Amino acid sequence: MKKVVLLGFKGDCCGRHYNKTLIEMVLREEIELICVDYGEPENVRGVPSLKEMISLINQKKAEYLDLQRSEDKKKYQELKDIDFVFVVTWDKTHCQIAQDFLGRTKAILIDKPLDAFLRNVDRFLGDVPQNVVFGFDHYLAKFYPFLTKINEHIERIGAPEAIEFRLLEPIAIPTHRIVALDRGMIYDLFSHGLAVIGGVMSRQTNPDPNLLRKFEIEKVRAAKYLGVPIRGDTYAYVKIKQPFEIQARVGKAVGWEPDKILKVQCSKGEVFADIQNFKFSIFDLAGNKVEEGNLFPDYAEKFLKTLIDKGVSLQTPGVMSFEAAKEILFILDETEHRVPPGELPGYPPGSTIEEIEDLIDKKKEELI
Repeated sequence: MKKVVLLGFKGDCCGRHYNKTLIEMVLREEIELICVDYGEPENVRGVPSLKEMISLINQKKAEYLDLQRSEDKKKYQELKDIDFVFVVTWDKTHCQIAQDFLGRTKAILIDKPLDAFLRNVDRFLGDVPQNVVFGFDHYLAKFYPFLTKINEHIERIGAPEAIEFRLLEPIAIPTHRIVALDRGMIYDLFSHGLAVIGGVMSRQTNPDPNLLRKFEIEKVRAAKYLGVPIRGDTYAYVKIKQPFEIQARVGKAVGWEPDKILKVQCSKGEVFADIQNFKFSIFDLAGNKVEEGNLFPDYAEKFLKTLIDKGVSLQTPGVMSFEAAKEILFILDETEHRVPPGELPGYPPGSTIEEIEDLIDKKKEELI
């Protein structure tokens, strides 16, 4: 059996993408699972419930280490011979936790690019052995079939020339997501866009760090909805002018229906992904449909099963190299520094893109 350590078991991200699938693998006796967090082993999404988790622990089918308990902290420090470590904790802790496991595991996978702060990554860089630390992005995993098909049809549709990415949700930020989203949508949602766009540009299933290094940001606009409980932006527009035009809009409490798409204009055709409904289509220049298919609706499950069955590879859905994850973090950091200083314009929840960007323009005029 493979030995798996999951850090951040109680968090929202683990509840959505990891816990259910890993617990099912435990019950099938495919893995030995050690979950790590602080406090009682409950999960905000209730999968598994506290009662179920305690039952698994009592049956010794899974282990839970509560780092508030000295005996569990000692066990954590003595863990070894691990096959996979998943770091799904609060973003500011990613690199510190990954460092805890260097030399004690075959692979460390860090959820969303590496850390919230470049200084943490810089301290970590000298210790990172090749092919041990990887980034992982759920949207990159979701888009895996789409990226594969683009590569298959590249001769017919041509190379990408312009990209538009939208990840706009009408819902406000729920209470249990406040801490995770405090830095704002540039760091959270735009990071997914960079991972997927990087894969499209690279004509492969993960971003090429050399292409990411060529990104040149032209414009950044940001705002936040009125009464928002976080400090960062809740709407952002980012325009990249090199290596060609890329436009991305991400946000919460925008409009009344989800607006989640990826459109890629190629030299001989067009590619369109309906992210909300997990579908995509590829067209030639005459508008004929070349290919259609589905994104992975069960992307997290596909990622975990592929990884644990076959080991870590840059062909595993959602996995990217440490170098690519680092370059994405550099772009996010530069993007955040382009946000104008001062209080962000406030928009009423449910505002359209046009209304939000009009508010931003008026705020800009006031500053001038």
